[in-house]
Amino acid sequence: MDTKNNGTGKLLSGAMGLAAGISFGFGGAVSSLIGAQGFTVMHIVMAQFICAVVIMGVLTIFSKRPKFSAKTIAKLAVLGAVSTISSITYYLAINLLSVGSAVAIQFQYVWMTVVIQAIAERKAPSKLVIAAVFMVIVGTLFASGLADEFLSGAFTANALGLVFALICAVFYALFIFFNGRIAPDEPAAPRTFVMVSGGFIVALFVGGDLFLNPSELVALLPGGLVLGLMMSVIPVLCIVGASSRLPGGIVAILTSTELPAAVLAGALIFGDAVTPLVVIGVVLILVSVALVEGGDALKLKQLNKGPA
Repeated sequence: MDTKNNGTGKLLSGAMGLAAGISFGFGGAVSSLIGAQGFTVMHIVMAQFICAVVIMGVLTIFSKRPKFSAKTIAKLAVLGAVSTISSITYYLAINLLSVGSAVAIQFQYVWMTVVIQAIAERKAPSKLVIAAVFMVIVGTLFASGLADEFLSGAFTANALGLVFALICAVFYALFIFFNGRIAPDEPAAPRTFVMVSGGFIVALFVGGDLFLNPSELVALLPGGLVLGLMMSVIPVLCIVGASSRLPGGIVAILTSTELPAAVLAGALIFGDAVTPLVVIGVVLILVSVALVEGGDALKLKQLNKGPA
């Protein structure tokens, strides 16, 4: 085996995992901007997937032809639907909970993915992965603003909101885990096209009435184009690429860069205050990512050097 090429591929996959999280983080801020203009969540999701399907359809035309069976197509479409349900339940949770509470619960997908992987492979995660997951969980409590809410007495709980946030976490964990197990060797563009098509079908059920209002549809298309790229095309392509070489648990940790990116986007776009606890949380998450990436890079370096 060419360990050098394999090592380069793994590092590239790691970078894709980081990019997926960053894209999600900034995409969430764009979604908030669009929502502030009076558009409903379901219509925003619909516009996002209209644009994502078109973009991926064009990319697929110029991609290598895949060898999909009908069963594989069905699995990928269901996986895309799972991702869309995760997005919708997150938006619903945000409407019922504070942003800090919703994000903190949604980010439980990190340890959920690691647990799912451990059960599927019947193998305990490494100490490095366990340490990184712990740091992400603690960092999320701080970076999401939940710790500040507790200290200020602003924390409130809504049972339905908690349920939506947990559903979001579970479905996102399943999406990341199965991404590396369904047709992993097929070209990324066709795989992503089938997935966003599956997501588009789900979006039709919740926001399909957008087509009955052409003026609103046209008004949403520019924002939908940006969201399609930042919330569907770029992150899904990156997760597909990352999952082809890295375990689901590692990919989940790498995509936790979503929260630091969201904090940065909130500060730059909305002027959100960044408290000391939020900074501590962001640092913990970034350190956890560095641990995973650094540990993988060290292993690859040792493999390339070979025995002394």
